[in-house]
Amino acid sequence: MILSKKINHFLSVAECGSFKNASKNIHISPPALCKSIADIEDKLGFKLFNRSNTGVTLTEEGIILYKYLLPIRDDVENIKSSFPTTLIKKEIKVGTDGYNQSFKKLISKIIENGQIDLFSERYHFDEHRSKLLSGELDLFISTHPPVEDELERISCKVHDRETEVFIVSKKLFDKNNSLVDMIRNEKMILHSGITKHPFFDELLKYRKEHEINTQLLVFPDISHIIDFVCFGIGYSVINNAILDSSYLKNTGVKVIPNTLFSSVSSSYIYYLKRKELELSNYINCFN
Repeated sequence: MILSKKINHFLSVAECGSFKNASKNIHISPPALCKSIADIEDKLGFKLFNRSNTGVTLTEEGIILYKYLLPIRDDVENIKSSFPTTLIKKEIKVGTDGYNQSFKKLISKIIENGQIDLFSERYHFDEHRSKLLSGELDLFISTHPPVEDELERISCKVHDRETEVFIVSKKLFDKNNSLVDMIRNEKMILHSGITKHPFFDELLKYRKEHEINTQLLVFPDISHIIDFVCFGIGYSVINNAILDSSYLKNTGVKVIPNTLFSSVSSSYIYYLKRKELELSNYINCFN
């Protein structure tokens, strides 16, 4: 980095939330990092962090300093990213809390490039901020709407192409004759990721309004859900993006469009503001 080491140390601690995590991120020992921050505080004449057993948070003065330094670092990063030699990353680290249409589109874009190593992991939405700030992820895709960031470090781009459909074994659907009867009479089997999706809220609202009390079963693995559906134990909801995957081939599963309430929702691609130019080739694929 062009910026001084001490400034980078301050920014890293502010973004990682602890000296331990920051020291790992910037490859410096915790004692050396603590001394660096203490030196800054001594020169400024005020404390930058509130320390506790669980980590650190910025003081009011620390927030002011962070907001002052952040655009300076962003400008430096953007200058570096504007040169052709730095436009192509050697690897892209992508996280998601649900394999949706936007995730599929981004992955296809990376694969088409042919010169980028792809690393993909699944995380809960609550982890996306820390993973982006620590550099563990370059991009995070979710249907979860943005959460306000007081320090304005993270940006997102909206992609309005997410559709959920019902899936059920043909035998179970024939038994009930209609989507309404199926929801009223059968168990609902869900992937844990759908519980953070706006569709889930709409489905719960529908169940409450129609006094539907059939059992809900939530599992972390999509393959388990498909197994239960195939065996006629209940019905489920799945993102339309994975309908062409091996999960539903030759399973006898019936796909039913949702006609009960709106299931079209937005997905968001999250990234650090200072990396926008560097990642623009991938961010812009959502235009």
